[in-house]
Amino acid sequence: MSHPVILQEVSRFGDDFAKLQLFAKSFEHYVNPFASARMFELRRKEQTFGYCDVVYLPVVFPAFHPGIASPRDVVETLQAFKHVHQVSHGGEGLLGVPIADERKTFPEELLGKMGFTRMKREVYSSTSGV
Repeated sequence: MSHPVILQEVSRFGDDFAKLQLFAKSFEHYVNPFASARMFELRRKEQTFGYCDVVYLPVVFPAFHPGIASPRDVVETLQAFKHVHQVSHGGEGLLGVPIADERKTFPEELLGKMGFTRMKREVYSSTSGV
């Protein structure tokens, strides 16, 4: 008989959260203690096999026409969204950009200089349409 997957919510204010951080570190992941997300430990029986964070923050997916938008347009737009995030969500927000092979207006150096940290994740939508 198969045991069900258990989604156990983890409070950021207890020992379980510290254990989850160590678990994530064991496979080179980082759990931000200040993120505005609900955290869930993923288990089957007593074995933890993963975690997930459910983020309730604005995610900005800007699209700039490469023939029209200037580098300054891109920089000033990103700065404006950072200010919106600081005011409305305590500085936290997410920026969605195309994967590196398809990205023309978001060079990696620019994103780093603007203070954005690569999360080593991609976003998939559960709805159709692109």
